[in-house]
Amino acid sequence: RLTRQQQEINNLRQRKIAADEENARLKNEFSNLNEKFKDKSQELKDTEECAQKREEQNRLVIKNLEEENKGLNTCCADLLNDLEKLRKQEAQCKTEKSGNDARIK
Repeated sequence: RLTRQQQEINNLRQRKIAADEENARLKNEFSNLNEKFKDKSQELKDTEECAQKREEQNRLVIKNLEEENKGLNTCCADLLNDLEKLRKQEAQCKTEKSGNDARIK
């Protein structure tokens, strides 16, 4: 009976050692996974911040381009007005030249 109890104690010790080893392995695995999780969380945070900055930069670029476009549209309108005035002056000069040529003849 004593031998059986000692065997049982030895078996329990071996199971405890195995359980402790498994527990240590699982703790180590958990620690590794936890570290990976922290790294990935930081990576996600950094990526989100970067995306937010790019989005803000894109908004600023779009705003600047829209303002530049307005300026260019105004400039084009002014140039078209100047062109129209010059065409009218050209037509007037042609009319005057035609009249002067007719008088000369």
